[in-house]
Amino acid sequence: MMMSDGTRKETFDWAGVKTRLARAQESLRSAENLNETQIKALMAERARQLARIPDRAIDTSELIEVVRFRLGSEEAAIETRFVLALMQPQSITPIPETDDFFVGLTNLRGEITAIIDLGCFLGLSGETRRDAQVLVLGTEKPECAILVNDLQHVTTIRKQDIRQPSGGLGSVVDLLVGCTADAIMIFDGDALLRCDRIYIDQNDQP
Repeated sequence: MMMSDGTRKETFDWAGVKTRLARAQESLRSAENLNETQIKALMAERARQLARIPDRAIDTSELIEVVRFRLGSEEAAIETRFVLALMQPQSITPIPETDDFFVGLTNLRGEITAIIDLGCFLGLSGETRRDAQVLVLGTEKPECAILVNDLQHVTTIRKQDIRQPSGGLGSVVDLLVGCTADAIMIFDGDALLRCDRIYIDQNDQP
């Protein structure tokens, strides 16, 4: 409708208001006809809807992906980004005049690679079979391989669930990111690959 000054006056939507009122009255009448069981069920459903916590997308930066395995009787893991393969070496050449934890050398993907009995090196309990499979470690090419009694599975661990390793682990501590509540040792791949004691200069080999 136009006003005398030329402006337009908005008309009130009475029809819309009446429609909404009619719907509200119908809802009230329906509620009045509910029996006690239906009312309780309705209230319970509303309570569930109000209590529902919206799903939160998991921030992948909070997780690390690891390979779990056994070293002797101990549970261990290492991030998958340091694992190139799990394999059974075709042949192993013993390394003369080296420590007991050096199992030997083998050819992995064209790279002469040292196989380490990591459990023996760290003085962990239990014994790892010398004919066990090896976990090949490296970033771009094989750098070393460690004997593992049993490869369990690949899983993810929340960083916040990793605890500081206890002092009772001795020299192992320097090679760990930490431990989980169920005593799984999480190895630090960078520290392990930089460890001088398990490095063999192939130029010194005959």
